[in-house]
Amino acid sequence: MRRRYAGAIGFVVAAMMGATVHAQNFTPEQLDRMAQERQKEIGPRNWGPPPPVTNETYVKRSLPVAVECKSPRRDFEPLYAEPSLESVRVGVAAPQIAVTSVVSKGWRKVLRVGNSFAWIPDADVVPYQPLVPGNTTRCVVAGEAANGMILFDHPAK
Repeated sequence: MRRRYAGAIGFVVAAMMGATVHAQNFTPEQLDRMAQERQKEIGPRNWGPPPPVTNETYVKRSLPVAVECKSPRRDFEPLYAEPSLESVRVGVAAPQIAVTSVVSKGWRKVLRVGNSFAWIPDADVVPYQPLVPGNTTRCVVAGEAANGMILFDHPAK
């Protein structure tokens, strides 16, 4: 029985090694020719004009409530629509979150975007932790972009 398994394993290893031996061996000229043929098959593409970039896109606005920059205890900590584990999950916490001072039944209210809020267990909110060790541990909620995205700043000490 062991010989059968050893033979099967040997066959699989030999097949895998044989696959690497037969790698494509096209010259750069052949690759260029094939790319041109493929481009003819695809045809021209029109992605349209780029969206206009205006100063309004980058304007910071004040936030609807007072918040401070914190971190979730774990990566991808779930966010809920209401302060309850039975509530609908509305997303996951980013490495930096804008938390309010509102606490209800052990849950902390988090500003997501614009006037959209979510809830996270208060025990899972910790002081801001940088993604890269050694980076500044200062984090400030700087405001809101025109699209509603929360802006964070990491000033030097």
